[in-house]
Amino acid sequence: MKRSVAIFLVSVIIVGGLAAQQSQGTEERRQYTIEELYLSQDIELQIIRGLATAESREMKLLALQSVRSMIQSGTLTDDNPALFIVLESLATEGTSRQVRMGGNRIANNFPDIRREAASLLGEIGGEQSKNVLLQILRDDPEPMVLAEAVYALGLIGLNEENDVTTHVARVLSRQTIQTAPDNNLAFASLLAIERLAQTGDGIWDPTVIDALLAVASGNYIREVRLKAIDVISRLRSGR
Repeated sequence: MKRSVAIFLVSVIIVGGLAAQQSQGTEERRQYTIEELYLSQDIELQIIRGLATAESREMKLLALQSVRSMIQSGTLTDDNPALFIVLESLATEGTSRQVRMGGNRIANNFPDIRREAASLLGEIGGEQSKNVLLQILRDDPEPMVLAEAVYALGLIGLNEENDVTTHVARVLSRQTIQTAPDNNLAFASLLAIERLAQTGDGIWDPTVIDALLAVASGNYIREVRLKAIDVISRLRSGR
């Protein structure tokens, strides 16, 4: 019970402080790195930075819970660079940001942390979120993280010159050639492609079409193969 109360109080401090900070105006702020947040004079930034960079998985989860509270209260949006960098750090925890222990083992490989961070990036939206999620598609080896990232990209809906759908198609193609491809990742990719086709100017990249055709005839469960056929049909009809 004492631990739960402590967690609640930290979250309240962070959320309340961020609301006050944003109310001071929309003056341009410097783009921090996760390390430089330690030097900030804002105690709230130091707290959340400390949670995000702690070795403990539980502390990182608390940082994510605090960020989610900020999103839900409207105090964290895509124009908040100082705290956005914390979420970016958590989204690449164990991939771009690695802490190695004896035997060269990666000590901070927490796929569930990266998955939750990817989900929050989708809720925030915007160009910065899109770029971090594309980085996840390039660097993350975990299907569950990739599935959340492609779904989040679909929610954001940005696909200039088919840049996002091309990346999603590459992830899908890499998965399809596996002996036992991940059905959840494939289905999330199909949903993202479908949504991006509806919100943008259509999809004309042959890489995407080839990836969809491969899924339709690939080693997936029936529901995934039928969804691929459905997405192809929608692309052909322009729906």
